[in-house]
Amino acid sequence: MRPANLDRVVIINDRSARIGGASNLAILSAGLLQDAGIPVTYFAGDAAGSDPPAADTINLDAQPLMQQARMHALVSGLYSRHAYAALQGLIARVDTPGTIYHVHGWTKILSPSIFRALWPVRERVILHAHDYFLSCPNGGFANYRKNQVCPLTPMSVQCLTTNCDKRGYDEKVWRSARHLLREYFYPTRQIPANIVVVHQRMLDYFERGQMRTANIEIIRNPVEPFLKHPMDPWKKRDFFFVGRLEPEKGFEDAAIAARLAGVKLHVIGDGAGRARLEKDYPEVVIHGWKTKDEIRDIIAQARALVVSSRVPEPFGLAALEAVTSGIPVILPDAALLGDELEALGCGLTFQSGKVETLASGMRRLANDDMLLRWMSVNCIRQSGELAHTPASWRDALLVLYEHILKRANTTRTGENVPALSDFPVARQVVDETS
Repeated sequence: MRPANLDRVVIINDRSARIGGASNLAILSAGLLQDAGIPVTYFAGDAAGSDPPAADTINLDAQPLMQQARMHALVSGLYSRHAYAALQGLIARVDTPGTIYHVHGWTKILSPSIFRALWPVRERVILHAHDYFLSCPNGGFANYRKNQVCPLTPMSVQCLTTNCDKRGYDEKVWRSARHLLREYFYPTRQIPANIVVVHQRMLDYFERGQMRTANIEIIRNPVEPFLKHPMDPWKKRDFFFVGRLEPEKGFEDAAIAARLAGVKLHVIGDGAGRARLEKDYPEVVIHGWKTKDEIRDIIAQARALVVSSRVPEPFGLAALEAVTSGIPVILPDAALLGDELEALGCGLTFQSGKVETLASGMRRLANDDMLLRWMSVNCIRQSGELAHTPASWRDALLVLYEHILKRANTTRTGENVPALSDFPVARQVVDETS
């Protein structure tokens, strides 16, 4: 199974701890690759934990930007000299023509400086798009101020003058500067990059950002069901929301819709919005963060899962964990999985951001046991086509690695690191971090 031309995989990610999203998948890939006998180096920005993702794990001992002093975060988030030097040194020590560099996350700690270090080995670098940061400066193709999907072209004049960031316009300006730095060190508009997207509809968003898409591959995420065996959801009454309690996840929309529909809502998750839920929606049952095993016991009582995100979710892990368990879902039409799951008869969609249409969908599923049973059967029948298993995901990655190494052998790697003198803003940022 191991490609003959593959010597090592260097996994690059902000964090080495399982805290959700990209980090979980980066760590999972490290374990799967090591189990297949492939040498792995895990390069992370955070401090070492008690359970390193790989036998060879390098930690930079830096804090996430949100935990740093503001001015320090503003500067190191644009260009981390430490991350650049450490990654450049690692490449000098371990690089061979058969080494793959797989970037999962860089926006929380590592900064655009890593792309300067990766430029000389660009043909063997893979950027895993768990979000939209490669194309959109705020990472979500969303106007967080209006809680709606953004229709603008990234980095256009309209984009740059729109206050869409959760934290304010100064943050938008900073994120735009970071985006320009990343594009300078590692251009994706002029030169095709090796990019993995998790759903085919992400291509539309990247094309809107004027990215070169010639080397983009679609590899869906691996999914493990919430439940080991289906539990007849049409015999249950309660609806469930699983996710972070942050505004963009639409947790309050789910609570309002449940109240309008007259159904009981359970929430598995935590975050800044928990106090608001407890105060304004006392009828909602809040379970907080739970382990996989704990979730299994709780969600066995689910009739359906509600996904109420106000942004275009690239994949929707919770939705597929539910569908593969035979639990139907209700999700917004802006979710990339929305049309697909509805067409397969695995759930319903509602108009993104419109609570009344979400309530209508919940009411419909609450009152029609035959419809819910039909959907549950469809979930089980169709789920095998919707996502990878961990094993098939590993195999897809290995096929991609082999393909990229073969292509790299026929392409001359650019040896010149981007000159900071060509970009005065970059030069100034690097000087200020000295």
